[in-house]
Amino acid sequence: MWVATWAGKGALAGTDSEVPATAIDLLCRTVLSYPPAAGGPDRANRARPDVAGAFASYQAGNFEAAALLASKALAALRSAEPGRESADARLCALAYQVAAIVLSKAGRTHIAWIAADRGVAAAEASNDACLRLSLLRTAAFSMAVAGHRGDALATIETAVGEFQSRMSRTTASAAAYGTILLTGAVLLAGAGDQAAAATYLDEAQRAAMVTDADRNDLWTAFGPTNVTIHRANVAAAAGDMDTVLALGGPLRVDHLPAERRVRLHLDVARASLAAGDHGDALATLVRAEAAAPSQVRHHRITRDVVGSLVAVARQPGPELTRLAGLVGVPTT
Repeated sequence: MWVATWAGKGALAGTDSEVPATAIDLLCRTVLSYPPAAGGPDRANRARPDVAGAFASYQAGNFEAAALLASKALAALRSAEPGRESADARLCALAYQVAAIVLSKAGRTHIAWIAADRGVAAAEASNDACLRLSLLRTAAFSMAVAGHRGDALATIETAVGEFQSRMSRTTASAAAYGTILLTGAVLLAGAGDQAAAATYLDEAQRAAMVTDADRNDLWTAFGPTNVTIHRANVAAAAGDMDTVLALGGPLRVDHLPAERRVRLHLDVARASLAAGDHGDALATLVRAEAAAPSQVRHHRITRDVVGSLVAVARQPGPELTRLAGLVGVPTT
């Protein structure tokens, strides 16, 4: 059963010449700006639906819409920051979190790290231990993609140890705990430590037993299915494509956010490619791109799989040619 109620997606249109060329550029500029303190509770209240919309857009795989809404929310919250109440600190933490996540996925790694660090500070000001753990997970991921994997893993290890005793108190605490473990498992697998990654995955499975369903507490999309998706991801990092296909092929994910579904599809596509099933690899990419074109276009796995398919194709068909154009892979 899918427990969460999803916020509606939103997007903003900007035609002013002062607006940067892309939504990601705008978000970078917003994070790096220091607006004057205008104050006023109305600004924070108006930012709430934008923060929710940014997370919903991200989970729908629409990174550009998420970036635009996060920019709008941060602009309001930053100007209202002085003297904010703890509730506003919590909202500010979430706004920086979704900004950091989107920027990391878009390859703006160091600005993502700045956003995540500010998010951790806001979460600490909110006195919400679950939120702080969730922001530490985002900060660790931002560290890792910026090239500081060891520091990221040390951050995760410390945070997990501090929070473990309170993991089972609520579904939200279990979700925050389980999600940071999943991030740690992926980073460990990328470092070649499959045994430690498996330990983290098993502990995340224990947290999923507390949630007892696929939920969306703190926008984590955490639950038993997401743990399985990460098992497939860790297997892919180890080159065990048979396990990826065994886990990912039959897994039912229609109830999950598009971002989670598409992430699994990308792993299945590269596993199909490794197995020599080029038709299935292409079909899986096409299905993923139909669900979340922005996410697929930004992901390195797409470019890798498309590049490999183009390299072995005698004459790329229309779908492969179209995907190649989207990710900048030459077909001639």
